[in-house]
Amino acid sequence: MQKQSIFRKYAVLASLGYMGGTIYTTSYIRFAFYTQLIDSLHMTNVQLGLVSTITNMISFIIAIPGSYLADKFEAKKVIVFSAGGISLLALLFPLYVHGYGSYIFFQCANVLVMGAYWGCLMKYINNLGGEDEAGNSFGTYYLINGLAGALGNFVPLWANTRFGGGTGVNVAVVSMGIVTTIATILVLIFLEDEKKLAQRGIYLKGDEPIQIKHIGYVLKWPGTWMLILAYTSTIVLYENMSYIAPYLTNVLGMDENLSSTLAIVRQYCTLILAPLGGFMCDRVLKATYKWYIMAFLIIAALYASITFLFGPGSNMILAGAYTVLPAAVSMALYGVTYSIIRECHIPAMFTGTASGITALGGSIQGMILPPIFGYCLDNFGDEAHAYVGYRYVFFIMAFVCLLGILNALWVGSHHKKCLAGQRNFDVSKFEKAQ
Repeated sequence: MQKQSIFRKYAVLASLGYMGGTIYTTSYIRFAFYTQLIDSLHMTNVQLGLVSTITNMISFIIAIPGSYLADKFEAKKVIVFSAGGISLLALLFPLYVHGYGSYIFFQCANVLVMGAYWGCLMKYINNLGGEDEAGNSFGTYYLINGLAGALGNFVPLWANTRFGGGTGVNVAVVSMGIVTTIATILVLIFLEDEKKLAQRGIYLKGDEPIQIKHIGYVLKWPGTWMLILAYTSTIVLYENMSYIAPYLTNVLGMDENLSSTLAIVRQYCTLILAPLGGFMCDRVLKATYKWYIMAFLIIAALYASITFLFGPGSNMILAGAYTVLPAAVSMALYGVTYSIIRECHIPAMFTGTASGITALGGSIQGMILPPIFGYCLDNFGDEAHAYVGYRYVFFIMAFVCLLGILNALWVGSHHKKCLAGQRNFDVSKFEKAQ
């Protein structure tokens, strides 16, 4: 196989990393613009949560068809279509999004145009320098991804602050569309068609897809359920730290733009701490499940303490700095989410199916928790209720951390039994069924 030239390899990685860090900014606009979004479209917190329910339901339904399409269609065309579609929807946002119903349409359209994107992205990154360089490729990709994610939100925040007076989030979303249009142009220029790559002996091969025939065996293995719980608990922390933003603005009275700045720091800039999780797992604790226990314990304590340490009249700068702490530890945990798969002892031939099922579990939590959080804020998050709704939200986050600790202890026990030969995934049962 003729490898990519160094320039082309890193040009492609830079293009994909920039695109990957910015392509989800409109889908997750609530991460950085929670308060502004609620106010400009006159939504309740429950309504915004229900948008997450609807979009996660669609993602759940199209997950397997999306993987199928990623294998059947030209990868570059799919990626350009997804990035271009996201850009067009954002650029036209002010023309058709004027309320809750049209916002639902906007987010559903985002999900649909991204249906086959992830599988095609994985194919490119996996094979840029050959399978022996996949780890380095992913490391470089996620470094650029994190920096681009921060840039892709800071630029819209600046634009919305400078030019968006009285227009709600219109300027922010259009700015996101401009940012992703640049990403579309970059991938259009630097990505090669699969036919051209094949002429040089480079064949794009994606992650192992879900195998229907494997599902029964995988679900019978305790390690699969441990992986599902591990992923679900970490994704809850990643996707729902956005509820810190309305706490800072509504309870402490922080300026919306300053709150958005801190939200971007929490959601994107803290990604630079992701390698810390790997260091803790491999060098310090020598086991991923032990880092899960330590990290979840720290995060639970930080979330449970927020409303007791800070309230109306508190120092906003000190409170804002404190809120970065649970996000920082969450990212150091989130970055090693799938490292625990080795301690779940799932055989290599089943990891594609196990990972696919796990991702579906992440979608289910996205259908359930945001409306619950929204209900807490709408009904108990005002001054008349002493802002106790926020305490409920943060206590639920802490409770998820406790579940994560219990699951990690389960993983530890399972890992020791497997090493001692007391528990074994009997692959021969599957082989006999062939």
